[in-house]
Amino acid sequence: MLAVNVENLDMEASARVAQKATLQEIYLTDAKISRAPVIDYPEALSLEHKCSTEFLSSNKDKKLFFILCNFQVTAFNSEAPDQFLMRIEASFSTSYFVKSLPDDSLIDDFEYFLTINPISNAWPYWREFVQNMSARMGFPALMVPLLEIVPKKPEKKAKEDSGKKASTSRKKTSA
Repeated sequence: MLAVNVENLDMEASARVAQKATLQEIYLTDAKISRAPVIDYPEALSLEHKCSTEFLSSNKDKKLFFILCNFQVTAFNSEAPDQFLMRIEASFSTSYFVKSLPDDSLIDDFEYFLTINPISNAWPYWREFVQNMSARMGFPALMVPLLEIVPKKPEKKAKEDSGKKASTSRKKTSA
């Protein structure tokens, strides 16, 4: 499972807005694939995943909101991490019908919804796209993991004891 860390994750806020917004469409708007001309496929790959959203526009008369979901996966040889093997990028446009436009009290909830829910809705399309394209590129079909939205853990503040300098450890996270 691929965990996407989100600051200030509020599932209740997302649920409040999700009751007012209905997914209308998801469609592929852009794609780019590239691969190194490798003859031998390595036994193990390292994958780097990235995803983001971009608010495109809204039609308030029709109560429609359009959000672009951008995805990327890059594969490297596990034994030689600097050896690029392939990259797959795709953008999916999502549109949502909103039954009632958010009032001032729901604006923060609504902005959160427009970030998380489009990624969650477009993820299965992304997974299928990667599996299909990697096979067409001559590699075994890559399996993109399931998506898990998790709250970003705040960094722990270390206490200082009698003048000693405190240390903190940071964990590398991926999106």
